[in-house]
Amino acid sequence: MRCAVCTRCGRCGLYPSAPINESGVTELPRLVPRDGLGAAVDIGSTTIVVRVYNLATGELVHRASTFNPQRKIAADVMGRISAAMEGRLDELRDLVRGAVRDCLGGALGDRALPACGGLRVREAVVVGNTTMLHLFAGASPASYATAPFKAERLFGEKMEVDGVEVRLPRCAHGFFGADAVAAVRMSGMCGRGGCELLADIGTNGEIALWRGDRRELTIASVAAGPAFERPGITGSQIISALADALDSGAVDVTGRVEGELPGGLTQDDVRAVQLAKAAVKAGLDTLLTKAGVEYGDVTRFSLAGGFGSGLDVAKAARIGLFAGELQPVATVCGNLAIEGAAAALFDPSFGDETDKIAHEARHVELGGDPEFSDAFIEAIGFT
Repeated sequence: MRCAVCTRCGRCGLYPSAPINESGVTELPRLVPRDGLGAAVDIGSTTIVVRVYNLATGELVHRASTFNPQRKIAADVMGRISAAMEGRLDELRDLVRGAVRDCLGGALGDRALPACGGLRVREAVVVGNTTMLHLFAGASPASYATAPFKAERLFGEKMEVDGVEVRLPRCAHGFFGADAVAAVRMSGMCGRGGCELLADIGTNGEIALWRGDRRELTIASVAAGPAFERPGITGSQIISALADALDSGAVDVTGRVEGELPGGLTQDDVRAVQLAKAAVKAGLDTLLTKAGVEYGDVTRFSLAGGFGSGLDVAKAARIGLFAGELQPVATVCGNLAIEGAAAALFDPSFGDETDKIAHEARHVELGGDPEFSDAFIEAIGFT
C-alpha cells in the first residue's frame, strides 16, 4: 500500500517509521538526497537485521536478516568478550562482517546490489550493543570486561569497511549500546513531558526511565540471556506458550513442569525464561525505586526489541516480565533500533541527536546492587 502522503507510520515497510512528539504528531525523518544506496544495520547478539534504501528517494529496496554467526563461539556477550580477550577478536570481527555482507548480497564498495539498477551501497549506519560494535570494528572490549566496567570507546564515529563509509552511533555505556539509544530516540519519550519507561529486550535487557518534569534520562541494563531469542520460535511465541502453560497448570508457580508444554518448550526453556524475566522485572522495579517513582506515575511503557509486533502484553504481564500495573500503559514498539539506524541514514543530523542522548544519559549500575538482587529473587517465581 502506498499512501498519498507518507506519515512514516512504518506499516508499508518502505520507509522508516518515525517517533511521535508530545502533541501526538509524527516527526518525519528528513531525507537528505544523495546518490547510491544506504544500509541500516542492527547487529544483535542473536540476530542481524539489514535494510537497504535508495538514498535519492528514501525507498526500501532490500531487506534481510540472519542469525549472528558469533553464536557458534559464545551465546552471550560476556562469552564473546572473553573469546576476544583470548585471541579470537579477528575471528569474531570477520564472522559478523561476513554475515552483514551476506545480508547485503555483496552490495558493498564497487559491487552492485542485484536488481537495483547498478546502484551500490555507499553509506551505512550500524547499531548494536557496545560489545557488538567493538567486535564489528575489530576493537578489543577489554576495558569494560572487569570492574568498574567502563568502556574506553563509546563510538559516535565513522570508519571505512569494504569501501563503504560506516557510521557507528554513540553508545551510552559499556552495557547500554547504540541500539538501545536508537530505541530511546525513536520512542519519542525524550520529547514528551510525562514519566516514561522503555525496555529494549533481547539477549541484553536495556531499561530507560524518562522524567519529563526534570528533563532527565536514567538508564540501566540487565543480563537477560538468549531465553527470548531462539531459532524457529520468536520471543513473543515463547511468552505466549509459557503464559498458556501457567494458566493450564502445565507449569506451576515455581516453574516446575507438571504437564505437556505447548510450543515445544522444555523444562530448561522455562528455567531460562524465569531468569530472564526476573532480571528484566527486577531492573524495572529497582530503577523506579531508586528514582522515587511509583508505577502509577508512569504514563507510557514502551516494549522494544526482537519481539516484533506479535507480543501479547497481557501474557507478558502474566509471566511476570513486568509489574501488572504497567499493562494499561504498555505499548509494543518492535525493533526501534533498526528504525533509528534508518532515520540516521536518511538524515545525519538525526544521528547527532541520538549521540546527544547517549552523552547526557545517567547510568545506574545494577550489578551487585542489593536492591536489585532482592528484587531478582522475588521475581523468579510465577505468581
